[in-house]
Amino acid sequence: MSNQASSSTLIPDTRTRILDLAETLLLERGFNAFSYQHLARELGVRPAAIHYHFPSKDDLGTALVTRQLRRLRKWRDLPRVADLPPNQQLEALFAVYDNHLGHDRRVCLFGALAADFRTLPAPMQAELRTFNRELTEWLAQVLAVGRATSTLRFVGSPAAKATQVLTTLAGALQVARVHDETPFQVIVGQLRLELLPS
Repeated sequence: MSNQASSSTLIPDTRTRILDLAETLLLERGFNAFSYQHLARELGVRPAAIHYHFPSKDDLGTALVTRQLRRLRKWRDLPRVADLPPNQQLEALFAVYDNHLGHDRRVCLFGALAADFRTLPAPMQAELRTFNRELTEWLAQVLAVGRATSTLRFVGSPAAKATQVLTTLAGALQVARVHDETPFQVIVGQLRLELLPS
């Protein structure tokens, strides 16, 4: 393969660049706080170029959540996650949220969109519900296996505990945005204390 071909494959296409920037703006400002004009200006393209890929902002928003859902499915099925014992799968989940923290204390996609949920287009709402359901179901399964193998401990149903953990993690990122990283680390430390056997 020539150098020209290999270097061109490293440059994201326009659609990917739009999605990447829109995701950044979404996590920093919220879905309703940026426009196609913002995207066009930052990317150095005309708004028509964005409309070509995403005819409406509703289409863009739905594509963002769909992409995150694909990422979740891919991450969950990676051998470096799927083949871990439950306590380490839980730690892998904590690492995802810690990664958000490391990016200028960004909130997670669910946390960013939940506040605006009633104003989101119906297809975007549906994809966000699917994302949240699949993540919760995955964590509930991890928790169930963890309790059965004595690598995790908790009281109540795995589904209820999964919901509590995910809500706590999303909230911890919100608190970190207001203060600093310390409350997030304290909250995750408390989750470890409650879920991991001593």
